[in-house]
Amino acid sequence: MKLNYVGIVGGILAFVSLALPWWTMAMSGTAMGMTVSVDVSLYPHQAKASVLGISTTVPMELWFGWAALALVVLGGVIGIVGSVMAGKGKMMLIIGGILALLSITVFAAGLQSELSKAPILTGFPGVSLFSSGSYSYMGMSMNYSTYLSFGFWLALVAAIIMLVASRKMPVKAAFAPPPPTTPPPT
Repeated sequence: MKLNYVGIVGGILAFVSLALPWWTMAMSGTAMGMTVSVDVSLYPHQAKASVLGISTTVPMELWFGWAALALVVLGGVIGIVGSVMAGKGKMMLIIGGILALLSITVFAAGLQSELSKAPILTGFPGVSLFSSGSYSYMGMSMNYSTYLSFGFWLALVAAIIMLVASRKMPVKAAFAPPPPTTPPPT
């Protein structure tokens, strides 16, 4: 049995992506004469906020995160199993890669849907997957930026690696041609 090491790496990266934030919102500015920094990190299974260095879990409806979590875990498991199997391993790597791609698609579409439903605060423009700007309200001036973060992109890389690994065929040793025969001297 030949192991597909590239496929195994893709499956492992799918799991590693879960330990990293998939979306981040960073805000900084001044409020009441103080410098304030707020970071919100969204993982598939939870949202965390850090205000002035104090981190806490934020209650948030993460239906899309849980769906993405299930898809990326399933994709990673199928990718690893397909990398150690003979026969149907190629198809399993393709399925693992597709599930990892579906996970990031569900996450991005679901998050954008939830962000578009969020109430707009006075003076604060709406945010999306990628946005930046500034706002002022009652003596508070803040700059913000939002973006898909490391975990999201690592899940994409894992999907691509699994799909590439499905194309990787075992290398067969090339046989050397027989040496040319010379006719006997006459």
